[in-house]
Amino acid sequence: MSDTQKDTKPNVPNLRFPEFREEWKKTVIGKLCSIVGGGTPDTNNKNYWNGNIQWFTPSEIGKDKYVSASKRTISFEGLKNSSAKLLPPFSILLSSRATVGECSINQKECCTNQGFQSAIPNNSIVSSDFLYYRLLTHKRDFIRKACGSTFLEISAKQIAKINTYLPTRTEQDKIASLLSLIDDRISIQNKVIEKYETLIKALRHHLFLTIESEKEVTIADVLSYEQPTKYIVSDTEYSDKKDLTPVLTANKAFILGYTEETDGVYDKGPCIILDDFTLDSKIVDFPFKVKSSAIKILSAKTSVSLRYIYEYLKFLDLNTEEHKRHYIAEIEPMIIELPDEGTIQSIAGLFDRLDQRRKGLESDLQLLKSQKDYLLRTIFI
Repeated sequence: MSDTQKDTKPNVPNLRFPEFREEWKKTVIGKLCSIVGGGTPDTNNKNYWNGNIQWFTPSEIGKDKYVSASKRTISFEGLKNSSAKLLPPFSILLSSRATVGECSINQKECCTNQGFQSAIPNNSIVSSDFLYYRLLTHKRDFIRKACGSTFLEISAKQIAKINTYLPTRTEQDKIASLLSLIDDRISIQNKVIEKYETLIKALRHHLFLTIESEKEVTIADVLSYEQPTKYIVSDTEYSDKKDLTPVLTANKAFILGYTEETDGVYDKGPCIILDDFTLDSKIVDFPFKVKSSAIKILSAKTSVSLRYIYEYLKFLDLNTEEHKRHYIAEIEPMIIELPDEGTIQSIAGLFDRLDQRRKGLESDLQLLKSQKDYLLRTIFI
């Protein structure tokens, strides 16, 4: 690749394969694809569900380039009784609500819930692969044009009107092939991490089922909790600068972004953050702020290892579908078993080492994502 000068050729990217010289053509997203919304059938009608059609929600896309299986399926009857349309293979499932701009390519016929405005590519103009990457570069445009008081949302009309630039088909294919190689590596790394986490879960299950208990205590005996009020971030327009203070959630997202705020930073040492509604939890050993008032901040009350207690909570596999606070009434009174101190320290040390290895795998994944982000910024206009 060679650098090009924007001041001499304004409609070319900063970084480009050397064999291409043509300027990119200005157009709008609506000319590259058909944009199709999703829908949900009557959730109380059991005949509408458990069919042969994959039915995606925004939480199921965005991690990998391709998706093929959803957590829930609907029947043809269910499809007819919703506003959703059947999307052909290799459409781009684009989240248009809350997680605006996240997207993946479907590998099979499917439909989506109402949180999508999916793109069916005009194959005479653009390939699915290139359109996928082109839409990723417009994520900030989607977020900027989205509106809503409860959650952000962008319409099909708003998406269709966004200006974009398009190279020749040959250059499209070369760009898509390069980025696809990185995506393939990202997908492999995601699978490595998933298998590693499965191994940790199996080991945790085995250890806590077989340890010899020396005494029983309640969660309240070993953990104290603090309400998050003074640690809640004020400005939710997060930065991506990692030298700032991270804003955390207890779910899979974990780090929502970074803030310049310096007041109300939790900096009291290792703790567990627990979502009082979902019971998701994370162990944290660095200063942070939080977004939600539902977070409980848990710290060790005694000399018992915080890591040991955290892994025991994970072993209990706490989860709930009830939208209420659970910690004080249900979690604190729970009884857990403690072995002798030597066993506690051995188990805690083992999971500390496993966690460090997991962080290494995640760091490798982040490097790959950073490479992809760099290319998305530089080889597109």
